[in-house]
Amino acid sequence: MFSKSRRRFLVEIPLLAGVLLAARSAHATHYPAKLCGDCSFGSKKDNCTKCGKWMGSTRIPARLCSDHGFGSKGDNCARCGKWVGSSKAQAFVCGDCGFGSKKDNCVICSKWAP
Repeated sequence: MFSKSRRRFLVEIPLLAGVLLAARSAHATHYPAKLCGDCSFGSKKDNCTKCGKWMGSTRIPARLCSDHGFGSKGDNCARCGKWVGSSKAQAFVCGDCGFGSKKDNCVICSKWAP
C-alpha cells in the first residue's frame, strides 16, 4: 500500500490550494452604454444619458449592469431603448450622475455595474 510522507503532504497542500483558488476567481465586467442615431445626433449627444442635463466638459462613460448589457440588450440605446444599429455612439453621464461611486452604477436601473 502506498502512503505519503508527512513532508510530501505538507508540500502539496499549498499547491492544491493555489489551484483551487485560481479556478474559482470571479471576474466582474461592465458593459459600455451606447446611444442610437436619434439620441446621439447634434447637441443631444452633449446631454447626460441619465438625467438629460447638459454635461459641459464633464464626460464620464456610462455603464450598464449585466442585466441590461448582456447579449442583444447591450445593443439597445441607453436613453430611449431603441436598437443602436450602426451608430455605436458611446453614452456619457454628467458630473452629478457620475460623482464618486455613482459612476460605477448602471445608467438604466442604478444597480452596481462593476
